[in-house]
Amino acid sequence: MASVLLLTQFFPPETNAAASRLGPLAEALGARGRLVVLTLEPGYPEPELYDSEATAAFDRAQPFAVRRPFSFRPHSRSLPIRALREQLMALALVSRGLRDRPEVVVVSTPSMFLAPAAWLLARAKRALFVWDVRDVTWRLASELGGARGPAAAALRVVERVMWGVLARADLVVTATPGITDLLEERGIPRDRILTLVNTISTAVRDALRHNGAGPGDASRPTVAYAGLIGYSQGLDVLLPVARELRDVEFVLAGDGPQRAEIERRARELGLENVRFPGYLGREGILELYRRSDVLFVQTEDTSYTNAVVIPMKLYEYMAAGRPIVYAGRGLAVDFLQEIGCAAIVPPREPGALASAIRELADDPERRRRLGACGRAHVDASETREALAERFADAIEALVRERRGEPT
Repeated sequence: MASVLLLTQFFPPETNAAASRLGPLAEALGARGRLVVLTLEPGYPEPELYDSEATAAFDRAQPFAVRRPFSFRPHSRSLPIRALREQLMALALVSRGLRDRPEVVVVSTPSMFLAPAAWLLARAKRALFVWDVRDVTWRLASELGGARGPAAAALRVVERVMWGVLARADLVVTATPGITDLLEERGIPRDRILTLVNTISTAVRDALRHNGAGPGDASRPTVAYAGLIGYSQGLDVLLPVARELRDVEFVLAGDGPQRAEIERRARELGLENVRFPGYLGREGILELYRRSDVLFVQTEDTSYTNAVVIPMKLYEYMAAGRPIVYAGRGLAVDFLQEIGCAAIVPPREPGALASAIRELADDPERRRRLGACGRAHVDASETREALAERFADAIEALVRERRGEPT
């Protein structure tokens, strides 16, 4: 296969959703040709979690080149400042690819600002441009941000730029069928879209396959959430639930822009049954799943999230063999109802959420049944590695077409 340059903000050994998706994709590309991964020093959620020597050893062990020119702290309380810093980061990172001569430039977002910069690099190098779109961030920002005045005008400019770049991509890779439908509605030809759904790796699936039926301590059941504690998750909804269900332990594992505020409110309410262990590495997450009785997800109610979002963590939750309580609407609800692995409640309704959790806590047989349905679905689904091979096949087909070779 051709020479490929992969640009991404997040990459293993980070274990967040973006990095977890990119690891197998890079392995598949690296096994077929020359691959250079241009990324940042590990920094999610904090750079201090990573040892530089261990990261260097990890990079050397890969069958492709990994370059990390600098580190970056993305978080800022001010969204305009954060956006500006991410734009500068994107330009600085992509500029490091000027010395390369790729036939294909692949960019994976977030950050969304990497995409326009990577497209400019691809055109400057006369390379094919492939965008792995994990989320249509600019659309979500317009619905959740409540921007007004100059900020709203700036966001409209960003939206036009992003849709323009998508229209000019040689291939767009999407993470859910909903994103695929949204792109088609915007005029992106279906034959230029490859849908690779969010799923889990073989290693994670196998690690969770023999997870057992759960702790079974009816006197102190555990409800857990693992992932980003951000605006679109709305995890503050769990605080009134925890106040009502004092005999249930709630664990909110992860970090993000809303963690400090939710943690502060939990202290003010005297909620001793709510814990915030912070960011957990892979082994910590797996252990949390093993000792949890119920796993929770909420997605805020917007037209965008309802149409396109299926949280990636749902696959890990199902692989863990635990029942899910999902607060949300739309595509993810349809997905979970078809599988039969979750109790569904409307978003932002603490009373309905408390009732669903209490019913599951009091019914171990239903917990077992829902958990078994989820695990069976994951066992029958393609893993990240299988989907990564399809991604590599699509890249090879593009290159052959560009070279005029038979497909």
